[in-house]
Amino acid sequence: MATDGLEVKNKRYVYDGLLVEIDYFQESNFLKEAKRVGWDWPLGADQYRNRIVLFERDKWLKKLEKAVAENDRADFTEELRWAAETVTESLAAVRNAHLKRDQRDLRTRAFYMAWDTARVVFLYNRRYVLTTSWFWKQLFECRDQPRGFRKLVDVVAGFEKSTDSELLDAAEELWRETILMVERRGISLESKDISV
Repeated sequence: MATDGLEVKNKRYVYDGLLVEIDYFQESNFLKEAKRVGWDWPLGADQYRNRIVLFERDKWLKKLEKAVAENDRADFTEELRWAAETVTESLAAVRNAHLKRDQRDLRTRAFYMAWDTARVVFLYNRRYVLTTSWFWKQLFECRDQPRGFRKLVDVVAGFEKSTDSELLDAAEELWRETILMVERRGISLESKDISV
């Protein structure tokens, strides 16, 4: 951790075929980020909670634990709404790719839609990913999921073979079930009062 005001450039090395990355975070920025939920919380929250301590100065970890406790009490409503809106945007990209009859774009956009939907499920369940290699495993272990979730994700993400039409139908169904799940939490995506 770098003291505020002292900037040290991050380092990246390859050692014996492994990437070694050393980040020098500004203390105040790191603590601020530890408190923040953000739409990508499922992928970032672990870095503030799990650690191997080699050295600690001035009981700094107590500050981090306080920030994490604040994060644990945070309201996820806006992040969940944002993530659900992102899934809606992803569905539009899938539809466009299907209309263009661009199979490569369709499959790519569909995979990203599955990933965006996963973000909604993680936020809904207040679960974060411990390691990206467990991403899908942890996703399917979440208690609350859209109806037919695993099957739909397998088709939309491309883990299961499908025709382009089957893929589009699965994407539409995944979106519908995800939005229903979010609405059951009392979160509405539509507004009749739009001001620009």
